[in-house]
Amino acid sequence: MSTAIWTGTTAVILYILATLVVVRFLRGNTGFNRPAVLTLGLLALLFHSCALWHLMISESGVRLGLFPVASLIGATGAAVVMLASLYRPLEWVSVMVFPYCAVTLPMAIWIHTGYAPKHLSHGLGAHVLLSITAYTFLALAACQAVLVMIQHQQLKDGHIRGVMRYFPAITLMETVLFELISAGTVLLTLAIAVGFIYVDDLFAQHLVHKTALTLVGWLVFVVLLWGRHYLGWRGVTAVRFTLTGFMFLILAFFGTQLVLEVILQRHA
Repeated sequence: MSTAIWTGTTAVILYILATLVVVRFLRGNTGFNRPAVLTLGLLALLFHSCALWHLMISESGVRLGLFPVASLIGATGAAVVMLASLYRPLEWVSVMVFPYCAVTLPMAIWIHTGYAPKHLSHGLGAHVLLSITAYTFLALAACQAVLVMIQHQQLKDGHIRGVMRYFPAITLMETVLFELISAGTVLLTLAIAVGFIYVDDLFAQHLVHKTALTLVGWLVFVVLLWGRHYLGWRGVTAVRFTLTGFMFLILAFFGTQLVLEVILQRHA
């Protein structure tokens, strides 16, 4: 645990520094220092990963409680943002992702809900990995959707102002949004399929709400991609579908785990 504490603390400091670099640029104080953001973000991710490894992996199994998984989603999001920023403008999303990591990592280290570590089979491990990666892409899509919504509103008002002046054109912002949604939906489809094969009784009492809400969220994203392809949906319609679908996924995982681990204190 001591290793998790010092590596986690270092990661939080680096995430905060990386966030400040981006914020200074968005406030117009400096030019965008991409090397500094990528370097600080990469170092933060390395320390973050080390902290999560010592926190989640033990001889008793893998600890997949509410806060460790929330922090793992943040770490995955940070990795996706930094990789994608090499060819797509996702640095802006880091202003939301890095602070999220800086908040959830200390929660994972210091707040214990009593979740018992479990040994995962290969099939169940694949389901968990796919689910976390899918959730990450769709969470980034939700962040991107918020930015697209603000940009659309300012274009409607006829005046781009504030930090939005530094953002790419709305067409590129929407392209990035649908790339994230497409990747996340494919991964979520695979996660659901693997879950039905390897997870014992997905509709058991303690899983039925999570399963049902996840399927509803998945359906919302599938309908959105269908509408994009056949009806040309974009703009506000895409934003509404994205945020609605992601809300169902939030309820599916965070809502269910909060009730089970914190309120009902069921850790099996």
